[in-house]
Amino acid sequence: MPETSPSVYSRRRILTSLPAMPLCALAIGRAAAQTETPTPTASEIQAALKDARGTKLVLLGTGAGPVPMVPSRRRFMTSHVMLSNGAAYVLDFGLGVTNEFARTGIEFGAVRSIFVTHHHPDHNVEYGPFLVIGWVNGLKHAVKAYGPPPLKQMTADIFAAYRTTIDFWAEDFKIAPLHSLDVSEVSAAGAVMQDENVKVSAVIVNHPPVKPALGYRFDFHDRSIAFSGDTTPLEAVAHLAKGADVLVHEAMYAPAVQSFVRAEIAHGQPVRFDAFMAHMNADHSDVEAVGRIAQEAGVKTLVLSHLTPEHGVTDATWRREASKGFSGKIIVGRDLMVI
Repeated sequence: MPETSPSVYSRRRILTSLPAMPLCALAIGRAAAQTETPTPTASEIQAALKDARGTKLVLLGTGAGPVPMVPSRRRFMTSHVMLSNGAAYVLDFGLGVTNEFARTGIEFGAVRSIFVTHHHPDHNVEYGPFLVIGWVNGLKHAVKAYGPPPLKQMTADIFAAYRTTIDFWAEDFKIAPLHSLDVSEVSAAGAVMQDENVKVSAVIVNHPPVKPALGYRFDFHDRSIAFSGDTTPLEAVAHLAKGADVLVHEAMYAPAVQSFVRAEIAHGQPVRFDAFMAHMNADHSDVEAVGRIAQEAGVKTLVLSHLTPEHGVTDATWRREASKGFSGKIIVGRDLMVI
């Protein structure tokens, strides 16, 4: 989003200042004794994924943006990876995705396809770095990318910007340079791609002024996983996720955001309360409404992610609000959680 208006500037300050099953039996046991589910360690993640037979989802980043990566930040920006039959499918590229992907132990060479929901920095800022760092670590030249326009032009611009670096590394390491990527732009609802592991479809979601913004569904041989992307509560997302095993949906807890906005105003910050909350309500989904969408879709498990605020709200509160409309399993997402 543009960063010229007081309300956008204030959102960045506000979000920065606010304070299936989880990984494995160890994580479940620890969670029972704590208010919040702990973030898994790299060794736990890799153990959970080692020799995995079923499809696994790893939440690489569960925070919202735009926010700077301050040391106190508990969540990286939104990114996910799905692993099925040894093939990896990456969705969204928020800041931190390359490092978090590496921590999973999944080889870059396992990446088959990559997907982008929409062109906000907390979803695409590390698209280029992931490709370049991934390439020198074994990312295949045959990787395919899918996302809304102008993804083709953005990809070409990225390779132009990194051409000198890529050529130097190709010479240093005696490997073929990464010159291009097979990119397919997605502008409408419907089928996106299919290979031997997964069938992918998309819907258009509501995230103004970004158009188009996408939600995706991944139908693997053993489970279906749907992602809302950034959106207000939509019938289209409920339809996309109909009968899915897992729905990963963005969530906002408005009272926590409202409280901090009022505190900022009291301290003299140039925040216009009504304008700020109008923006949030026009672009995002309150967690209680998310529960209703999940119930309408009939999903087995609802995963709350892209959390706003990214900390300062307990897991119990997130679950309580979502459960007002949803009777299934609710997981409050944590970075590097395996589902």
